[in-house]
Amino acid sequence: MRILEFLVSNVLYIIWFIIYFCIAWGIVWLITNGDTVTSLIIVSAIYTFSVTLALSPIGEELLRLMESCRLPVTNEEKNYLMPLFEEVYENAKELDPKLNDGIQLYIMDAMYVNAFAIGRKTIAVTRGAIETFTADELKGILAHEFGHMTHGHTKALLLSVIGNLFFSVIVWILRLLLNIVQFISNMFGFISVLGFVIMVVAFFIRLYINALIFIFDVLSQIILSVNSRTNETQADTFAYEIGYGRELISGLYLLQKISINADVGLLDKARASHPHTAYRIGHLEKLED
Repeated sequence: MRILEFLVSNVLYIIWFIIYFCIAWGIVWLITNGDTVTSLIIVSAIYTFSVTLALSPIGEELLRLMESCRLPVTNEEKNYLMPLFEEVYENAKELDPKLNDGIQLYIMDAMYVNAFAIGRKTIAVTRGAIETFTADELKGILAHEFGHMTHGHTKALLLSVIGNLFFSVIVWILRLLLNIVQFISNMFGFISVLGFVIMVVAFFIRLYINALIFIFDVLSQIILSVNSRTNETQADTFAYEIGYGRELISGLYLLQKISINADVGLLDKARASHPHTAYRIGHLEKLED
């Protein structure tokens, strides 16, 4: 039942990871001259190692280092933040007893307002969020992050990130090869008619492949953002279910006030990882009513 809920909640992440896997398999299949079994073993081994590392304590520690996260160390941080965190954690465990044990609170020394969950045991808040939100509002924000944990959003996102990383390496190598071919063809392009033809053909092949990569990249961002927005709504709902709906609403109203209101294009809206703050507030207020 838990696995089924995880798959349903993160279906687009899972599907896109499978697509990344199939692309990698296809490329390795070409490199191995069509050896289906060998290429499948190679790609499966790479992805198994990557996923295992990412979900391990070592991988999570690396993610925290990349985000410059640290544990609360000052008396002010410990005496103020830890009771808020432990209260929300206890209520989250009451609703979801299978929620990971040993989840810890971390601080990111950045003055923008943000909070996020990483891997299986990391929830972080920025200094900006700590200074901006009240204690009750911070509880609502933390409850939202526990919602991501309980629905497995962070683990599913890791799958997508790993798949995208492998794809990005392949794209980088492909573009490097195309640039080399283009450079060589340009050198001989004005020496002979044949060289000129090769130069033109190489240019259009490079243009075509770059266009395909761009389209795939944009499509990937849009699809993953759709899943991300759904996850945000699920995490908001979890915060309400453990008793912090009103606190989260208050925090979102404040976030709405301090956010810069700028017109964005349709493509930017499609790639947004979070629903519009007003829609999140409206969703929670319906639950409250």
